[in-house]
Amino acid sequence: MSAVDPASTAARVASHLRSLDVDGQSWVTGVSINGLLAEGSEESVEAARSLVDTAVATQDDDGQLGYGPSYPIEVFSHGREYEASWELTAKKAMNTNNTTAIGHGVLDFYERTGDERYLDAATGEYESLLSFDRTATGGIPHHDPDAAGIKSLWIDSVYMMCPFFARYADAADEPAAFDEAVEQLLVHATHLRDDRTGLFRHIWVEEPDHYPQGTFWARGNGWAAAAAADVLERLPADHPRRDELVDLFRDHCETLLDYQDGSGFWHNLVDDAATPLESSGTLMFAYAFDRGVDRDILDESRFADPASRAVEAVARTVDEGGAVRRIARPPGGPEAPLTTTPYGQGWYLMAVAARD
Repeated sequence: MSAVDPASTAARVASHLRSLDVDGQSWVTGVSINGLLAEGSEESVEAARSLVDTAVATQDDDGQLGYGPSYPIEVFSHGREYEASWELTAKKAMNTNNTTAIGHGVLDFYERTGDERYLDAATGEYESLLSFDRTATGGIPHHDPDAAGIKSLWIDSVYMMCPFFARYADAADEPAAFDEAVEQLLVHATHLRDDRTGLFRHIWVEEPDHYPQGTFWARGNGWAAAAAADVLERLPADHPRRDELVDLFRDHCETLLDYQDGSGFWHNLVDDAATPLESSGTLMFAYAFDRGVDRDILDESRFADPASRAVEAVARTVDEGGAVRRIARPPGGPEAPLTTTPYGQGWYLMAVAARD
């Protein structure tokens, strides 16, 4: 099969993403912003700025960005709704840490401009997270338990919250936010990482103690790997728990290597070769590997080639209009149909940028 240069498709993917309406879609908006900023063209940065400015202007009274939480999750594939075989822990509108994904872009524009309204908005999101009633082990639940009636930890949360905490620590000169970034990653790993395989499950509920969806979902493992890579990018070298996070990140990435398909992809369920090859998790693993190599945390001789093959594999799915295909739709899990999504576009742009 002829080689595909992922960088040559990035402009087309970014153009397609800019054409989509992603305003007010919580974490989807946040990942889209991150992808546009990673691609970095003038058009993409301006599109990201527009989304960030709207998110700041529509921050709700609880401090949540972008019109507040957006629930229920829409689970559509090419216009057809599908029913997951597992129940979402909560389906009604409520405070959720998903909106913190937009905070990554808010802090980016604070760093670019020094405009205090961005830092003020990030502070509102930060304080919202700190207001959640925690699990007995200190985890910040995915949903405000006062509204949800339960406390559950979702692997999605570590990407929404933890890089934001680390970036906020720098921007606001708030060292406690570095501590929170590491603490939440490690607490979530305590409950969601499987001792036998080294892979992450999707959701853990505190009472009754159970996993509503216990498979090792690719994008879920991608959230964990990418979050750790981004936190380690900013975490001070002398942070007392840095070595713990480095060990977790390395062990997880080593585990993932064993499951990469010969095509360059990973499967939608990482350890189940009977499930489809899936693009978003594949891109997230490549991103984490390349970021780890760049920071001299991962061995280049082991991780650079798998990352390159992964991005090149997904590049072959990009259609003429710039849509990245084979993306598992929310809420993920075993039955999720493969389609195109804004967050798939965003992760493609981040993975390509991480190769540079």
